[in-house]
Amino acid sequence: MKMTTCIFKGILNCLCAFLVVLFCMGPSQAKEEEKETYSISLVKTAGIEKDIREVDDKKVLTQEYVVEEGDWVWKILRERGLLKGRNLSELLSVLKKMNRSLHNLDLLQPGEKIIIPLKIVPLAGPSVLAGSQPEIKTPVADLKDLDLENYMVKPGDSLIRVVKGRYKIPQKNLYSEYLKVVKRLNPSIQDLNTIHPGQKIRLPIYSPEIVRKPIEPAGPPRPEKRGKQTRINPMAGELCEIFLEMGEEWAQAGQHFIPLKSGGLIDLKAKSFPIINLQTGLKVIVDLSNSLPERMARLIESSRGNYRVVHLLEKDDLRSSLDKIITVCSYPKVFRMGEALELGGDIHHRITGDWIITPHKTGSNQRPGFIVINLIDTHTPAIPGMIKDYVKELGVRVIDYPPGDDDTLDLMDRVDPLEEGSDPSSLVRTVLNLTSHSFSTQVEIPVYQGQEADFKLIIKADFLLKIKGRDAVIDLTGLAPEIISLLKEQQFFILALAAEKEPLAVVARTLKFLDVQFEPGPHSFMAATRDDSRNIRLTLPGIVFADPHGKAVLVTPLSLPDEIAALLTQRGYKILALSS
Repeated sequence: MKMTTCIFKGILNCLCAFLVVLFCMGPSQAKEEEKETYSISLVKTAGIEKDIREVDDKKVLTQEYVVEEGDWVWKILRERGLLKGRNLSELLSVLKKMNRSLHNLDLLQPGEKIIIPLKIVPLAGPSVLAGSQPEIKTPVADLKDLDLENYMVKPGDSLIRVVKGRYKIPQKNLYSEYLKVVKRLNPSIQDLNTIHPGQKIRLPIYSPEIVRKPIEPAGPPRPEKRGKQTRINPMAGELCEIFLEMGEEWAQAGQHFIPLKSGGLIDLKAKSFPIINLQTGLKVIVDLSNSLPERMARLIESSRGNYRVVHLLEKDDLRSSLDKIITVCSYPKVFRMGEALELGGDIHHRITGDWIITPHKTGSNQRPGFIVINLIDTHTPAIPGMIKDYVKELGVRVIDYPPGDDDTLDLMDRVDPLEEGSDPSSLVRTVLNLTSHSFSTQVEIPVYQGQEADFKLIIKADFLLKIKGRDAVIDLTGLAPEIISLLKEQQFFILALAAEKEPLAVVARTLKFLDVQFEPGPHSFMAATRDDSRNIRLTLPGIVFADPHGKAVLVTPLSLPDEIAALLTQRGYKILALSS
C-alpha cells in the first residue's frame, strides 16, 4: 500500500509540474477563460445515469462507467473532455477518493465499474447546483463556433469508422446531425460512403459538452465586461459556412504567425482574425471587429505579397461583409445582382444570384466553373436540391444561405411520364386520350355506292371519331386526293398527316384539328418560387395545353433530365416527351 501511495504521489507531482509549464505558456487571460470554462454549474441531464455526490467540501456530478477492453483512465477522461480543464490534480484526487478499489491508474480490468467525476463545484461560494440553471441540447448543425480538424484519409478508412474512432457520438446524433455537418463542410465529397486515401476531410470536433448550453434566466440584461476582451463578430460562423461551401479553407483555430521581411513576427489570434486560404495561395485575413490598426494591415500586405486584409465594421451585415471579402479574393469574374449567367444548349439556362463567381482554376478538375451565392431569409423558398444537383453537372454550384430543409428529394421517384411511341399513330392515340375524345381505329367506311347497289367504294380510316357532331377521319396512311374529296362531300372532317414527319407538328396539328387551345413554345420555368433576381430560369421548347380536367400537359421534343421532369411534376404538369 505504501508503494502504491508513493507511485500515486509521483504521478500527481509530474502532473503538477506539467500544469505549471502549461500555465506559463498561455497568457493570463487564457487562464481565466479556461477556469471559467471549467467552472460549470452541475446539472443532471435526463436519460443519462448520473448522480451528484459530496466529496470533502465539494459537490461532484458523477457517472458510473463499466470498463471496456482497451480502456485506460486518461482515454476515458479525454473522451469526456475532462482533460481540457487544467485543474487535473483536483480531478485525480476526487477520482481516487470515489474509487477506493482503483489502486493503479494505468491498470483497469474489463468489466470493472468506476465512478467518473464529470464536474466539480465547491460547496461554499456563489455556485448554484442543479435546478437553477437547466440545460438544453443544441443540435450540432446549429452551432456556429465548432472547432474543426483536418483528417487525411488512410487506406482502408471509412468515414463512419474514422468518426466513431475519434469521437464518442451517440448513434442518433451521428446520422441525424453530425454527418449532415460533415457533408456541408466538405462539398467536394459527392458520397460520404466513398472516400479515398490521401483525401483531406474537415471534421467538426465533437464533445457531449458542446451540445449543451444553459438557459439564461429572465431578468435585466447583464452589463458587458470591460477590458481587453474582444467581442467576436457573430457573423464569423456564417461566413465560415459559406466559404467552406465554396470549397475554400477557413482557419479560425489557434494562432496565426506571420513573418515579416524585416525579421519581425506578427501574432494574430485566429478567433478574432480568421484567415481564408484560397486555393491559389492567396490568404485573406478577416478582421472581424475592425481592431487591427490600418498601419499593421498595410505592413502585412506590403511584407507578404500573398496576404490581404478585410476590416469588418460594426455597421456591416452579412451581405456587405461577404461582398467586401469576395472583392479582395481577386476571383477572375464576379457577377453581382442584376447580371445573369446564360448557358445555352437544348435547354436554355438563365442563372441569377446575389453573387456568381468564377473561381480560380487549379490543378484539380473538381472545382465548378461557377459558384452562385444567394442570401435568403426563412420565408424565401430555396432552390430545390434536385435542381442544384442538376446544374452541378453543368459546372454550377448553387449555395443558398442559410440552407433550408429540402423536401423535394423524394420527387424523383414520383415522375410518371406519359406513355407514347415515336410513330405518328401512337402520338395521335395519346393526344386523343389526353383530350378525352372517343375514337375507333382501322374502321371501314363506305364512301360511295352506285344507284343499283352493284358497286361500293370502301376505305379504311386510321382513326374515326366525332367532332362537333360530325364524323372525322385522321389519316396517317396517305389517302388519294380524290378519296379525300369524296369524304368531304360526305361531310367528313379530314386531317391528313401522312406527309408530316415532325412529332411535335403531329401533336400541334392534331390539337388544332380537335379545336383544343394550346400555347406554342418556348416555355420558361423558375427553379424556385421566388423573384427572378436570384433564381434559375429553365427554357424548354414544346407546346402546352390543358386536359379536360384542367391539368397542364407539356409536350416537348426533348428527353428531359430526371431532375427537370421531377420539378415540372411538382408544379402539376403532365409530361409528354417526344424524344425516344
